[in-house]
Amino acid sequence: MIENSFLMSLIGFLIILTPLVFIHELGHYIAAKKQGVFVEQFSVGFGPELFGYTDKDNTRWKVCIIPFGGYVKMKGELLVNAENYKHSKINKGYFNNASLFARFLIVFSGPLANILLGTLIISLLYSVNGRYETKPEVSQVVKNSPAERSGLKSKDLIVSVNNKKVFNFEDIKSIVSKNNNSLTFEILRNDKIIFFNIKPEILNPEDLKKKSFKIGIIASKPILVKQDFTSAIYFGLSDTFFLTYEWIKGFIKLISFEVDKKDVAGPIGIAKISGNALSSGVASFFFLMALLSINLGLINLLPIPALDGGYIVMYFIEFILGKPINQKVQLKLIQVGVFLLMSLMIFITFLDIQKLFV
Repeated sequence: MIENSFLMSLIGFLIILTPLVFIHELGHYIAAKKQGVFVEQFSVGFGPELFGYTDKDNTRWKVCIIPFGGYVKMKGELLVNAENYKHSKINKGYFNNASLFARFLIVFSGPLANILLGTLIISLLYSVNGRYETKPEVSQVVKNSPAERSGLKSKDLIVSVNNKKVFNFEDIKSIVSKNNNSLTFEILRNDKIIFFNIKPEILNPEDLKKKSFKIGIIASKPILVKQDFTSAIYFGLSDTFFLTYEWIKGFIKLISFEVDKKDVAGPIGIAKISGNALSSGVASFFFLMALLSINLGLINLLPIPALDGGYIVMYFIEFILGKPINQKVQLKLIQVGVFLLMSLMIFITFLDIQKLFV
């Protein structure tokens, strides 16, 4: 049974993707203007222009017929060679005549804009809608577990572990999962403080693989808690770092073919998720937008020629060598990068299509 129509999925996908592409290109645009590089075109989408206008600086802002992506066209060439430096004063405003640091800033600012947007959206959601938190309270105690043997009971509120204050269930999990030594739990029960010494154990085969220790307690149901401004920013930043870490782990699994195909989402999968988010409410929709914005920034930072990260690597090599890589070599690297990207997209789309028929 299809939960959302194709049209709903497509609308959701475009509503999410279009502002993310705009912000990405806006990052490049602002950095280029700051560095004195002239921007000829700012396009959301590819192909023939649907509508647009030319501003006072003679930059053409336009929306094109193919809505998947966008670009900022700057004066000059993206590929740099030693000859560019000889004419840097003559060809003022050309990207390929800009300093190495200026080119790095222009290229890096696109992905950075996406990551910052994702962090901002998450922080605003935590402030306005709230952040799901799980109280450090025991909902259930697993039978024959270290917690049961030690005397922990349902409704016990865990105040600290080994004298370290805990504010939610994740804090407890973080301490316990990495420790198989005896831990001192400070418990609030019936308005009285009592202490338990509990030694975490590996409770099932999955934990053995992960080398994750547990004491055998189940958390209470998460609740939405509105955050003040400082807390919202803090959690927005910390969750962005966590998402980045998980994204890197997932990408490593993907390229080593260790990832489950069910966990991979390409354009079709993202469109379907977007449709679901659009029909699930404003908070879900904006949270998905934040996740995709961070992902878009991280994808563009991959050290693959043709992506922003590929250009950054070439600039790093230029910095080490003291001169640009040969222009023909740069062109070949970009061609290889495009091939790798197309292969990856075809592979991910193939996994998407497979899931439609499962």
